[in-house]
Amino acid sequence: MNSRIGSVERPNIILVQADQLAARALGAYGNGCSQTPTMDALADDGVVFERDYCNSPLCAPSRASMLTGQLPSAIGAYDNASDFGTSVPTFAHHLRREGYRTALIGRMHLIGPDQQHGFDERLTTDVYPATFDMVPDWSLDAGDRLPWYHNAESVLNAGVATATVQRDFDEEVTFRSLRYLADRARDPSGQPFCMVTSFIHPHDPYEPPAEQWHRYDGVELDAPRVPTIPWGEQDPHSRRLLAMCGLDRQTPTDEQIARARRAYYASVTFVDDQIGRLVRRLDELGLRDNTVVVVTSDHGDMLGERGLWYKMSPFEGSARVPLIVHAPGRLRPGRVGQVVSLVDLAPSLVDIAGGAPPAGDGRSWWPLARQEASEAPGEAVIEYLAEGVSAPHLTLVRGALKLTVCPGDPDQLFNLADDPDELRNLAGEPGWASVREELRAALLAGRDVDGLRDRVRSSQDRRRLIAGALSVGLPTAWDHEHAELSSARYVRGDFWGALERGRLTPADLGATGADAACSATPTASRAAARVEPTADGEVVPLAAGGVGEASPASAQGGRPRSRVA
Repeated sequence: MNSRIGSVERPNIILVQADQLAARALGAYGNGCSQTPTMDALADDGVVFERDYCNSPLCAPSRASMLTGQLPSAIGAYDNASDFGTSVPTFAHHLRREGYRTALIGRMHLIGPDQQHGFDERLTTDVYPATFDMVPDWSLDAGDRLPWYHNAESVLNAGVATATVQRDFDEEVTFRSLRYLADRARDPSGQPFCMVTSFIHPHDPYEPPAEQWHRYDGVELDAPRVPTIPWGEQDPHSRRLLAMCGLDRQTPTDEQIARARRAYYASVTFVDDQIGRLVRRLDELGLRDNTVVVVTSDHGDMLGERGLWYKMSPFEGSARVPLIVHAPGRLRPGRVGQVVSLVDLAPSLVDIAGGAPPAGDGRSWWPLARQEASEAPGEAVIEYLAEGVSAPHLTLVRGALKLTVCPGDPDQLFNLADDPDELRNLAGEPGWASVREELRAALLAGRDVDGLRDRVRSSQDRRRLIAGALSVGLPTAWDHEHAELSSARYVRGDFWGALERGRLTPADLGATGADAACSATPTASRAAARVEPTADGEVVPLAAGGVGEASPASAQGGRPRSRVA
């Protein structure tokens, strides 16, 4: 074990996030056909939260809530073109205060000029723009479409692609994550780190590589548990989503549904392969035992359930996400049935780091993971404030009960214990009237729904004005562009010093036995043994220890000699 990096009190933290990964798509959550061996192995040796929900079934507001520990409505993160203030603390700020080095690698869908929100460094750009390009408009008629809406093409034309923007992005995310881990193992300071590695897969379009697609050759894949519901029997929000995505006019065939689901599963397997590479690198570097790995997603995907695809719905396929926590020596393997949500992630990570969980809408689940807290039912609030509605669409999950309310729509109440597919709406049944009112009062307590609707519409108006203004005149770019000095990583001037700074051997990492026997000479020993001639031919041994910058030329005019910092 590389015990220099991280400690029992302050372990390293790796947060792995996929995009649009439904809990139901993983073997750890009972899927019998999905091939996710890495995530399943982490689950087998870790803690699985059975009922983790996103706080908004949409990318940017869900991620903002996850980062800050506050609900989207509390920080103005309403939709995929909403920024939240630089003055709003994130878990990255809190972890830095606790002495952690923090890095964001990959997707986070941050909007606006602040593209780091507390992270020490961000090692990639994002795959989506940081601008106000995708602002919803609640003043539009229901039949009006904006050009960036989802459409049916991802379902109708799913299949293998040799190269895609999303694959390019995720392969870069993996590469930079692997290299970041090596950099931390090289770091002599022993500073614990938090690395957020965030992939865009399995987000639509469903276009996996051929390698992962063919792993499902001969595999009998599951069909949607709930087939397409007739239009007249769909709830109003589902009808709006179907119309917005063009699925009211183009109904996928059974063959297209099966192909899209296979492509989705193959994309999930692609993500699992990337996580496998990260886990293997942890083992190679001796970091596994001092590192807590958390795997989750921003929201799920309906995958044809009820005829719905993508997200934006409070139904289980869209709103329930995986949460797997792997912490060798810290957690006993187990499963947690209590309801938690992504808003709980920020206080939980700070808790893992040994800090005081920050105040907010979330609560740390770390005591639950450690089996130090009793399992009360728990609850989660889901807010949807984006395209497809014209008023706040709010959901409360409390234990097995789920209530959804939206002005102008009939309430929906489901008992998930008896009705996991949410087919029987209990809201209008007399025997459930008192339960409905109790949940309604809890959900709306302290919430001014009309005021929230006004704030959302006002925010949309302001952002459209700004987007229009920034589209003329000199260009204004908010997208993060990662720059890296080659002189800080590769050979520039100090030839031997650069090579030694980059070298890690099994012996450097504390290996013993056969691994140590085949190891190259450890860095410190190599530096101690190396000699270098001066300009006048004198052979000068270099001091043992680390390797630093080149020394100034000698007074006799010789070339600079490598020396130890």
